Amino acid sequence: MKIPAGNLNFALLGLVAARSSGVHGYQLKTEFEALCEDFWQLNYGRLYRALDNLETSGELVGEQQVQIGRPNRKVYRITSKGEQSLDDWLLQPLSDEPRPLRDELSLRLLFLRHRDPLKVQRLVREQRAIYMSRLARVARRRRKLDGIDFEATVTRLVMDGLEMRVKADLSWLDHVEHTLLEEMAAATATTATTIRDQSTRRTNQ
Repeated sequence: MKIPAGNLNFALLGLVAARSSGVHGYQLKTEFEALCEDFWQLNYGRLYRALDNLETSGELVGEQQVQIGRPNRKVYRITSKGEQSLDDWLLQPLSDEPRPLRDELSLRLLFLRHRDPLKVQRLVREQRAIYMSRLARVARRRRKLDGIDFEATVTRLVMDGLEMRVKADLSWLDHVEHTLLEEMAAATATTATTIRDQSTRRTNQ
């Protein structure tokens, strides 16, 4: 998912603010991915465009750092204006509009359930595999974050939240599959009863 421009700017300001000695683009991308890759993807082109914009607006300042035997690199530091922008954003209330994680699957269920229950069951199982993969990705990110000195308590809480949401989705999928299996069993039993009753009436005629 593409990160909204405003959120990207504030994420970068927050990461740079945590490094008083400055931080270069490669390190920023590494830390951004460790923290946010489950929400958003970020390529180098977009990263450096955002950094250029923040530098132009006066919220970051960049300085060329000379490296012996390697190309020079640009190190970014946050300015007082950038600190103020970050503080203002952090104090804003969150949006009260929810962002459901299961919109697409729910929509498919609405149209598929009465058309082909077996397809719905297969869809649910495919979705469960995706969530299990996401759960494994969260575990890998936990290990990656262990090597990054950035707000350990907060990042652990973020990972906890991700893991809890994925497990909640898995629980919901279990509920969906269980309910569908019950409906299929009931429909099969009803069909069997109807066939038996029809056979009995023909026999008695």
